[in-house]
Amino acid sequence: MVPDSEFLSKLRSKNDKQHAAAMFELIVFTLLQKTGYQVQIHPSGPKATAPDFLGTSKDIIVYLECTLCGNSFESSENERRKESVEDIVRQIQYYPYFINLDFKSVSAISLTPRKLRNFIDQVRDVSEGFDNKELFHKRYLYQENGWRIEVSLLRKSSQTIKTSLGYVSQDAKVISSERTIISALNDKRPSKYGISGTPYVICICINDMFFHVEEMHSILFGTDSGNYIDLSHSHNRGFFFHDKPVNTSVSAIFLFKSTDLITIGSSEWSIWHNPFAKCPLGLYQFPVKEYCFEVQGNRLVKKEIQNESGIFDLLDIDQMLYDINPKGTDES
Repeated sequence: MVPDSEFLSKLRSKNDKQHAAAMFELIVFTLLQKTGYQVQIHPSGPKATAPDFLGTSKDIIVYLECTLCGNSFESSENERRKESVEDIVRQIQYYPYFINLDFKSVSAISLTPRKLRNFIDQVRDVSEGFDNKELFHKRYLYQENGWRIEVSLLRKSSQTIKTSLGYVSQDAKVISSERTIISALNDKRPSKYGISGTPYVICICINDMFFHVEEMHSILFGTDSGNYIDLSHSHNRGFFFHDKPVNTSVSAIFLFKSTDLITIGSSEWSIWHNPFAKCPLGLYQFPVKEYCFEVQGNRLVKKEIQNESGIFDLLDIDQMLYDINPKGTDES
């Protein structure tokens, strides 16, 4: 792969999502090459923007666009922002109380360390005279630049205890992989690049550990009834919406689950064919598991094609060396 400036910028980025996007593109490029495709990066077309790849093999031509389901990366960004606040509290040493933080909302705008420390001192002043059982229920909301943090204190058993950061918690958030997959599908339509009359595949990388590949049936079409999908009960789905096909210019979704250099050993790759596609992707184009569907009235009859090869073989990675040192660092 001859890297262009955009790819190098993302690969070198300190932003987790940008870096992961570049690594994902590199994995898809390697897969294409190792399966016999000649690959053109950002092929020129009628519009200024271009998809990530054009793959050609014998009489096969297919465009591919790569995208990430960003929840896990957004979470890592929030974790880094929270850690910056925790570091402010860690610098408060030999304080008479443990300082507990409950993050209600996290902001991309930095908060002011001095203001937070002053707020903690105010909480300390109003906490005098209460025992820990009472203090446990006394919580005070700090707000600044979109941050909302509940602060509470618990008295230390000894003044010789140096650290002052107590427990840290955050309100639970529901992560919807369905929403992010459908958004990725809708945002990456081939018309964005002026592509028509040629198979077009969206490669989606999802690193949600709670997501199961089989959920794609209901995400793309509707109610999954086992051997078939009932289209009469579909709602806002990726390939079927309000009793009619949608996104028919997308030939298939190439799903990459748990795909980065650290988790590659547990990755699951699969192709989900669009039975309503104007330009279908032929079967057996890639050595991965394929899901295809036959329309029978209001039903889609499911068919699975087991055409899988080992991911290490597909990427030409020495699994023995990977298992010894998956991060590729020299720890000797």
